[in-house]
Amino acid sequence: MKKLFFVAMAAVAMTFTACTDKPAAPAAPETEPAPEVELVGIDSIKTVIEAADSTTLSTLLTEAQSKIDQLKGIDAAKAKEYLASLQALLKENAEKIKAFAGTGAVATVIDAVNSLPEIEVPDVAAAADEAVEAAGEAVKDAAEGAKDAAEGAVDAVKDAAGDAAQAAADKAAEVKDAAADKAAEAVDAAADKLKGALGK
Repeated sequence: MKKLFFVAMAAVAMTFTACTDKPAAPAAPETEPAPEVELVGIDSIKTVIEAADSTTLSTLLTEAQSKIDQLKGIDAAKAKEYLASLQALLKENAEKIKAFAGTGAVATVIDAVNSLPEIEVPDVAAAADEAVEAAGEAVKDAAEGAKDAAEGAVDAVKDAAGDAAQAAADKAAEVKDAAADKAAEAVDAAADKLKGALGK
């Protein structure tokens, strides 16, 4: 009976250790750092506007537009901030630029920069909240799985203990019946011996 109890307890212990002995998740692959995008300085553009140099202004604005496109894929928030600063500078100096550049190529580039759509910045907080929620669900599912496994182990121990108790009761009944049979045989043998002694 004790042996069966210890075997059942060992099974329960192995069930609990099996649930916690999982290998660690593989490390996230290392990513290369994002390339740096060197933006055209707002001060540089301001200096060119002050100097009334339409050719250099056109070149700088074209380059700035290209850099904004590159930066959108790397750091949307920084690209949005830079675009807003550039558009504010062009709006602030619109009359001065018209005076020296007219309606030529510079005006076309300025219109292109001013008509760039607003840059959407991904909602990192919402993505983080979703990840935390998913992790919480995974932990909850794992806890429920461990609870179910523990309940199953407890039921197995109860069943094993019940089976052992029934087996012990059956064995006791067999021993009792065997002892009663032996006692009856001994009584019969003694009675026969007594009859034989008296009958002689």
